[in-house]
Amino acid sequence: MNLTNFTGQNWLITPAALAVGEHPPASIHDQKWLLVLTGVVTANLEGNSTSQWLNTNLSFLPDMAGTGGSGPLNWAIAQYGIPKPTGQGYAIAFSVDGWAPFVSLSAIYDQAQSIDAGYAVNVWRPNHFATGIDAFSNAAVGNIFTGVNVDVGVRDTDAWILSLSYNITLRGRIVFTKAPVILFESNFESTPALQPPAPMQAVGTAKYNGAIVVVSPPFVHSGNWLRVGPFTAAGGAMFTGLFAQAPGAGIYSFSALLFVSSNSALSFIGFNSGSQEFLNLSFTGNRVNFFTQPTNCTYPSDQPFAMQITITVKTASATVQIEVAGTVANFPLPANSLSVDEVTFYQEAGSKGDPFYVTDAVVTYTAP
Repeated sequence: MNLTNFTGQNWLITPAALAVGEHPPASIHDQKWLLVLTGVVTANLEGNSTSQWLNTNLSFLPDMAGTGGSGPLNWAIAQYGIPKPTGQGYAIAFSVDGWAPFVSLSAIYDQAQSIDAGYAVNVWRPNHFATGIDAFSNAAVGNIFTGVNVDVGVRDTDAWILSLSYNITLRGRIVFTKAPVILFESNFESTPALQPPAPMQAVGTAKYNGAIVVVSPPFVHSGNWLRVGPFTAAGGAMFTGLFAQAPGAGIYSFSALLFVSSNSALSFIGFNSGSQEFLNLSFTGNRVNFFTQPTNCTYPSDQPFAMQITITVKTASATVQIEVAGTVANFPLPANSLSVDEVTFYQEAGSKGDPFYVTDAVVTYTAP
């Protein structure tokens, strides 16, 4: 679950001191910075059992370089006169080489009688690091900070984790990366509930066959979701998101919220080039499989979770990074598609069990 409501944000950014004998940076773009982020973020996570813990993963990203010049990175750029790329086609980010996050409970609440209530912040870690293309040099930039993942738990049907406090210390560089282009986007809000998805999406188009419909979720969440399945005698179920363009080599980034029940039929996400699938991921037993190979990426059953897939296509090779609820895996792709133009969500004919659900699906592209 991605948290976006902050009740307070504070920061400090200052040039990192050089060690004795350390060479000074060649330019202000090579300057290392010490960045400290503190604050409180709203969680509003409610327990659902008096006998079982609800364990889930939360993530959040404090304001780094927001619109209107907000955030510590924009402040440092203005304060120290850091040159920016010409034009508007870039993003401001922070590439880290050291980090020390800390997250704790800030506010909890039990509405009525407390029956074995419990609250836990079990572990925290940086969110998966992003990659980009430097807007000045066209070189690859890695370890881009994208926030913090927190594993929390709450127990009792009327117990709430209302908010979390955080203190995040980072060391790294301010970088300017080429802004990605959105190839496909849909949260399915434009389609009435219990209707099939519209051909025109927010960005890109869609087609479907079988048991595909937009619904209000049958679990605790807001907005519309795409229901994929369940299996019927008539065949499987597939939704295909067709990208607005197929630009070729570069970095393709897919993100979405998913819900896979503990009784779900075997469910898939695929990526196509020219309607031919070159990447297949499946969900079974709380684990994501790369084709038929199990990965170390796990997901929570019976609750929404975030997923990000980054496909890097080069002339001679292609790779994929899979990030699910704080777990990460990397693989070379067995075939180089040279481009990506479709994403699919599907359950095959013969798969028996519950459907799965998808929303907030976005695919972006960054040129090499």
